[in-house]
Amino acid sequence: MCQILVLNAIDITKRVIETGLFQKKKIQKTLSDAINIEVPYNFERILFYLTNGNASLVKQWMETMEQTQMLRLNPSWHHKLQADFQSARITDDETCRALRQTLETYHYVVDPHTAVAIAAADRLGYSVFDERSENENPVVVLATASPCKFQEAVTAALGPDGWKQYRQTSFPSRAQQTLEMRENEPHHFCWIEGATLSEVQSDWRKKMLDIVDKHF
Repeated sequence: MCQILVLNAIDITKRVIETGLFQKKKIQKTLSDAINIEVPYNFERILFYLTNGNASLVKQWMETMEQTQMLRLNPSWHHKLQADFQSARITDDETCRALRQTLETYHYVVDPHTAVAIAAADRLGYSVFDERSENENPVVVLATASPCKFQEAVTAALGPDGWKQYRQTSFPSRAQQTLEMRENEPHHFCWIEGATLSEVQSDWRKKMLDIVDKHF
């Protein structure tokens, strides 16, 4: 089974699949800002799966990347990466289009990161918006977050009226309650004189949990 790697405009992983070269690139702002990451956190995991769990080799690769800001896979690993993974680079316009089409087709508003995945699956030939019974290439896309957190992106896709409609009909009740809550004053945690780092961390953790229990 081929795995899908989905990227927004920050397409470092797609470039690795295409060229075998893993190299940092300047970050640009996108509507799917949670994946605006110069070096994706999960790339190390991808390499681990690629090598069938060869942790020492993956560690060597990541150290090379850290020291030189780049990594070039040899042809054999590059070919295996291309055989095991598909990838697609999705623009903001495509993200917005997928968000609108998902709403039109399934009457469901998705967050921009889920929309990136939907657009990529559609680009790669999966039957995302095909409702025919003879659908031969189905796909499951798991929503990664609530759209209530991404007003800018949802508004860019659906317009101000679309965001307003979402707020009135589908906005999570707990999110609404959170918006209506009074913001807490900042808490200042002081170092405990004579305490060890572990003791201070334990004390601060307890205080933070107390805050959570009290207010949430």
